[in-house]
Amino acid sequence: MRSQCSSRHLTGFTLVELLVVVAIIGVLIALLLPAVQAARESARRSTCQNNLRQIALAAQMHESVHGFFPSGGWAGNFLADPNRGVGRTQPGGWLFSTLPYIEQQSLYVARGERLDQPELSVALKTLFESAPSMFYCPSRREAKAYPFKRGGNGSWAVNVAPGVLELEGVTKSDYAANSGDTEYSAADAFSHLPSMWFPKDYASLASGPTPWTETNDATTPFYQTGVSFYRSEVRAGQIEDGLSNTYLCGEKFMSPMYYEDVNGTDAIGSMGDNQSAWAGYEWDNHRVAWNPNADWPAEGYLPQQDTDAQGPNWTANLFAFGSAHPGSLNMAMCDGSVRSLAYDVDQEVHRQTANRLDGGQQ
Repeated sequence: MRSQCSSRHLTGFTLVELLVVVAIIGVLIALLLPAVQAARESARRSTCQNNLRQIALAAQMHESVHGFFPSGGWAGNFLADPNRGVGRTQPGGWLFSTLPYIEQQSLYVARGERLDQPELSVALKTLFESAPSMFYCPSRREAKAYPFKRGGNGSWAVNVAPGVLELEGVTKSDYAANSGDTEYSAADAFSHLPSMWFPKDYASLASGPTPWTETNDATTPFYQTGVSFYRSEVRAGQIEDGLSNTYLCGEKFMSPMYYEDVNGTDAIGSMGDNQSAWAGYEWDNHRVAWNPNADWPAEGYLPQQDTDAQGPNWTANLFAFGSAHPGSLNMAMCDGSVRSLAYDVDQEVHRQTANRLDGGQQ
């Protein structure tokens, strides 16, 4: 008598069936992956928008307390200084002045008393290595300290305390203040001040470089039309086009080849990100819109998505707003709102929104 089990046929998947199942799973993954990536990018974009919103609200609180929006500082080779208050007396950049209003008071270390040199060294070292996550777009790079350029005008060793230049990395920022539709580069405002680039030591900064180039006077060739720039003290009432119609700050363009490495294949190409978030007025922390009277080509000023296609095109690194997001970048307005700005925005509309008093964008 044949056993019961021998009368049954053993069944299973054939190799062809397994391959078909694997192929179907692969197709499903391929279909789902873009949706997953889009969802992740949407979350990163929302985080970036929230970063800008918090920074813009901090700038508004600064204006309420001090009577003007955060100043752009002196120049790129000057650093934030806890001993020098806010406005025209503060050598460092605009982001430093926002710290008390984004729950970073410990980094600001302004306690109403002058820090002596040992205390200043400790305070600046902590500041320069801090890398607050609010200053970084998650679509672009991790919030951490990054390499910086030493030597020459890029050393910003002017009012630096001992030990800071030995740091391996410093705080950077993916967000830049709006300096308007200026016809001049950041360095042009200092072209008549050789002492400003090469002061002898920290003690020589008691009153700052003199004579100052005046950028708040509309009769001078270096007049600035934005909200934060060289030694600026722009009041809300001076934004004649309206707070909701004027850029305060936004994402800055960078080539991906310089995200991590300050030098990349061309040291000049990193000039828009070779310093620190705490440096004074220069292209690392300030960007502008196109001006028809400028010497630089219009494409160097237009908003653009981060891309390697331009390679070491340092003009774009220096001037333009932009981001790693597809389709559009984020811009914060002076009223604290945040808007998406298409990369193909009309250049005249962009220019008028950057200029606080040209009567455009009403």
